Amino acid sequence: MKRNRLIAGILAFAMLIVGCPAIAQDSAAQQQAEVVQYSNQMLKQIVKTYAHMLADNYYYGIDDEELLYAVICSMIDEGKLDINKATESMIKTLKDEHAEFYNPQEYKEMTENVSGEFSGIGVTITQTSDGILVLSVIENSPAFKAGVMDNDYIIGVNGESVEGMTISQVRNLIVGLNGTEVKVTVRRGEKQLDLICMRETIQTKQLETRMINDKTAYMKLIQFTTDAPKEVEAYVKELQSKSVKNLIIDLRDNPGGDLQAAIDIANIFISAGKIAELRYKDETKNTFISSKNYNAPRFKMVLLVNENSASASEFFTMAFKSRGAGKIIGKKTFGKGSMQVLTKLVTGAGMKYTIGEFYSYKGERVHTVGVTPDIEVENTYVPVDQESFVKVDYDRILEGAIGGDMTLALEQRLEALGYLEEADEVFDEKTSAAVSRLQALLGYEINGIPGFNEYLYLNDYNYDFDVMVDDQLQAAIDYFN
Repeated sequence: MKRNRLIAGILAFAMLIVGCPAIAQDSAAQQQAEVVQYSNQMLKQIVKTYAHMLADNYYYGIDDEELLYAVICSMIDEGKLDINKATESMIKTLKDEHAEFYNPQEYKEMTENVSGEFSGIGVTITQTSDGILVLSVIENSPAFKAGVMDNDYIIGVNGESVEGMTISQVRNLIVGLNGTEVKVTVRRGEKQLDLICMRETIQTKQLETRMINDKTAYMKLIQFTTDAPKEVEAYVKELQSKSVKNLIIDLRDNPGGDLQAAIDIANIFISAGKIAELRYKDETKNTFISSKNYNAPRFKMVLLVNENSASASEFFTMAFKSRGAGKIIGKKTFGKGSMQVLTKLVTGAGMKYTIGEFYSYKGERVHTVGVTPDIEVENTYVPVDQESFVKVDYDRILEGAIGGDMTLALEQRLEALGYLEEADEVFDEKTSAAVSRLQALLGYEINGIPGFNEYLYLNDYNYDFDVMVDDQLQAAIDYFN
C-alpha cells in the first residue's frame, strides 16, 4: 500500500512540473532513489524475517548474529543482497545434514515428489556413504523398462557425474519434460551400465501387496507420501472384508517422507492412546500425539524394518513398538528421529531445517539411536543354485510364453538376476515385465515375449554370485505359525 501511494505521488508531482525540465529531472532522480531505498528495506526485512524464523525454531539452537554474519559474507561474495543466496548461506551455517536450501526448480520437484506425482523415471532413491542408492523401482515405469534395478547406485546422469551431489540435485537432473530421454549411469556390483529412460508423468503407488496364504497378507509401504494413508486404509478394509487374520507390514528401505502421513497411518493400526511425543526448541510447544482410533483392526501383526528404514518410518516403528501393536522383526533402524519443516520463500525457492525431534510417548529417543527390533534377524546370502535350474530345450522355447517347464527355466534365471520375485511356472504380467526389462538392458525389441536370444543370454550367463535369502520375511511368516 505504501509503495502504491509513493508511485502515485511520483506521477502527480511529475504532472505539475512539466514546464520545468531541470527541476523535473532532479525530482525524478530523487523519487527513483526513494523507490530503490524502499525496495532495499523490503529485502532487508525479508532476510531478517527468515533469520528470526530459523533462530526461533531451529531445534539445536543458533543465534541471529551468526546467521546474519553469514548473510554479510554472502553479500560481500556476491556484491549485492540476494534473498536466495542469503538464505542459502544461513542454511549452510546451521551445519545440519538434514537442513537444505532448494532453488525454485528444486523446490518444485521436491514438493511434487512428496505429493506422489512427478515427471521422471519412477525410482525411489536415498543417499548413503557409498552414493545415491536406488531403493525401489516402480513397476512398468521408465526406469523399470530400461532395466534399472533395486540396489543399483546412480553414478551419473546424461554423462555428468553425480558424485558429491545431494538427492535433490540428482533428482533435478533426472526429471524433465514428458517424452524426453535421460541417460542414467548405474553401478551394479563391478559393472557400470548406461540405461536410457524415457521420462513420463509418474503417479506413484505407495503399496505393494499380496497374500502369503489365505490367512496372512503382506503390505510393503514404499514411502510416506500424503496419499499413502488413503491407500493403506483402503487395503485394510479389503483385508477385513476377507477375514484375514495376520498382516506383515514391510518398512524395509522406506526412507520416510511426510510425518503427518506416518501419524495418520499409525492411527489406522494402533488403538486409542498416546503414541509419541514431539519436542521443540521452545519446550512449551512440546506435544503428545495420540491415536483416536477405538476400532483398530484386530490383525496379528509383524513390522519388518532394516538399517535403511528412516525418519517417518522410524516414527511409525517407534509408536508401533511402544504400544505393543505387534512384533518388530529385522535390523535396527537408521536413527533419524528429527523433524524438518519445508518452507517456501517469496522467490519460489525453499528451505528445510530441523525444528524438533520425536520421542516415544515413554520418553525414548530415536534420533542417532534408532529403533531396535524385538527379534533381530540378518538376511543371509547363498550361491545361486544353478543345479536346480530346469534345462533349456531350444526346440521348445516358444512354450516359454505359455507356461510349464520352459517358463520355469526362464523364470528361475530371471529370478536369480533380480528381475523377478518368484519363479512359479506361470507366464503372467510379472514375467512379461521381467522379460521387457531384460530386453531393454540388452537393447532388444521390447515386447515382453522371450525368444531365442533371450534364452541364449540367460542360459549362457555366469551365475557365479550370491543371492539374498529373505530370512526376515520368513521369520515374520514363522511368527504366525
